[in-house]
Amino acid sequence: MILIAMTLSMTSIAQKASKIEEIFQSKQKWTVMDVKSKRPYFELGETFTIRVDRQFYHDRNNYAKLGGEWSLDGKKLILTYDSFTEERRRIPYVYKVKKWGKKGFRLSYRNKFNRKEKVYLK
Repeated sequence: MILIAMTLSMTSIAQKASKIEEIFQSKQKWTVMDVKSKRPYFELGETFTIRVDRQFYHDRNNYAKLGGEWSLDGKKLILTYDSFTEERRRIPYVYKVKKWGKKGFRLSYRNKFNRKEKVYLK
């Protein structure tokens, strides 16, 4: 009985993850529409290009273009940025995907001061 319950919960998590993945792949370019933070990392108008081949590009308003690989772990979106330095470090950032739909999604995360922040992309 416990095994059946675990299988059903794992199946529902996989279905939710696949729905989230479908939304990411339904549109290539996402724009930051709202930021809830006292010291925001994201700014209004920044864009994310999320590609089917698991690559992403983050166009900042200061004309900096960042990029790397994206992956999903359940409801967690992991953006692994390339540092573009001599060491070529790979820096992962983990975001919880909250409230998603075909029109957009909200990410929540903790900043370097361990405060919760939210960003809405459409």
